[in-house]
Amino acid sequence: MSFKHLIFSTDLNDNDNLNEVITKLKQLEINVLTVSSKSDIKSYLAKIDKANSILFIGANLKEAIVCKEINISFGLALWQDTKILRQHLKADYYFRQPYDILNLITSIDNPYKNMKWLTTAMEMQFIAQAGITYSKDVFDQERFHRLSEMAGEIMSEYTDLPVEKVTTLFCNETGYQTPKLDTRSVIFKDDKILLAKELDGRWSLPGGWVDVNQSICDNLIKEAYEEAGLNVVPTRLIAIHDRNRHNLPLYAYGITKIFMLCEVISGEFTANIETSESAYFSLDELPPLSVGKNTKEQIELCFSAYKNPDWVPIID
Repeated sequence: MSFKHLIFSTDLNDNDNLNEVITKLKQLEINVLTVSSKSDIKSYLAKIDKANSILFIGANLKEAIVCKEINISFGLALWQDTKILRQHLKADYYFRQPYDILNLITSIDNPYKNMKWLTTAMEMQFIAQAGITYSKDVFDQERFHRLSEMAGEIMSEYTDLPVEKVTTLFCNETGYQTPKLDTRSVIFKDDKILLAKELDGRWSLPGGWVDVNQSICDNLIKEAYEEAGLNVVPTRLIAIHDRNRHNLPLYAYGITKIFMLCEVISGEFTANIETSESAYFSLDELPPLSVGKNTKEQIELCFSAYKNPDWVPIID
């Protein structure tokens, strides 16, 4: 996101996760400050050109009012144990745990910025697909089919892909359009994370599209076995990510990525058509990653969840 200055209230309880997040924020060259009064906030604000680059994180109504008065964004720390949070306190952002802050800061800010052609084509295809599914009028059906063709033509014009290929990739679904599901099995051994080497030489967490006849957990188990040869049991949810907020390149459709910790029951790697090997890595020795599937920030998130038995899942 575009926030460059994070101000934390001194009223926030000391929290190991919060301290760890603040350290990571500073590594990202985010200016971090702790203040205790309205005057302190105003004094800091006077030194900054753009108030919209500031996010204040607090835990009570008084702080929310101050932020509104001086026109800066307010984030509510929901992890605080205070009765005021049971009320309907209005905030710009709600953070269920400190890592939600890091998730916001590291997400892609406005991923479709300056890509009006893409958002227009996506919306046209969405409308066309819904119309084709639910419309009973034959003339409307014809119009919706043409709208789908036009969406494909726009995509082809801007991507230099043949219309036929765009139609196959972008316009071939039926039914009401929803995001695709992608699962990632997160497996640790001796404090190292398991990655599988893909045929292009890059590494990723075992995972892939959720098959139509599979549940989330079924797919986690299936992908871990197919790509790493391991029989696993999914145990804890780490995060649910909107792919286009975290991974590049952007896709012309929505993808929901689900990361879950899994425990190994048995098994060992065997050669397969998707991966050439698997290995465990520490955070400071990660190999070249398949960033379209998992970024370094997402791997770091997995390590943080693994180390914390009370982890609260990150959900975009």
